[in-house]
Amino acid sequence: LAGSRLEENPFSEVEMSYIKQGEEALQKSLRILEDQDGWKTETVAGNGDKVLSKVLPDVGKVFRLEVVVDQPLDSVYGELVDNMEQMGDWNPNVQEVKILEKIGKDTVITHEKAAATPGNIVGPRDFVSVRCSKRRGSTCVLAGMSTTYGAMPEQEGFIRAENGPTCMVLRPLPGCPSQTRLTWLLSIDLKGWLPKTIINQVLSQTQVDFAKHLRQRLARPVPV
Repeated sequence: LAGSRLEENPFSEVEMSYIKQGEEALQKSLRILEDQDGWKTETVAGNGDKVLSKVLPDVGKVFRLEVVVDQPLDSVYGELVDNMEQMGDWNPNVQEVKILEKIGKDTVITHEKAAATPGNIVGPRDFVSVRCSKRRGSTCVLAGMSTTYGAMPEQEGFIRAENGPTCMVLRPLPGCPSQTRLTWLLSIDLKGWLPKTIINQVLSQTQVDFAKHLRQRLARPVPV
């Protein structure tokens, strides 16, 4: 009888709701990326990095970064997932990423502060997000969306912005496993009063900058 008992759910109701939010962000993001119609080019960098955009009725404007990184998938995944809290060390657009809670092996709640860079007209923003990371064969997906978390109310001096659904998809470059194709779907509501033209410019530039800083980070010598 003891052996036939159903395995008890190790998560509380609240934890399960966060897990479901993360999986919802993942599914919704992948559906957006799978639909190839209607994407318009925002910018193409000299090295081939490309940002596309699209307006969705239920989400608003979303941005899609397409890049190839000269590093194997495990290195990129390790930097973006395992070393998530170090992102502020190498990405000047990020002041801090802090993991507030881990739920199981795939889901985390994070608090992110955007850096107040010189000349930044957007102003200080922060986000509370639920993030979900999944590996399926040679594909990795890191997805997220804004959530509420009682222990991290709105902070003085910051406007609480909202993001999601958002995700990064990592795949080895076909025929070249030492390189990784990275696709980043970005969807953000910065809140506050800002002209849309400025928001669009800031978000697409943020994606291009991210790719540059990520490459620099991954190219650094690993400490012995």
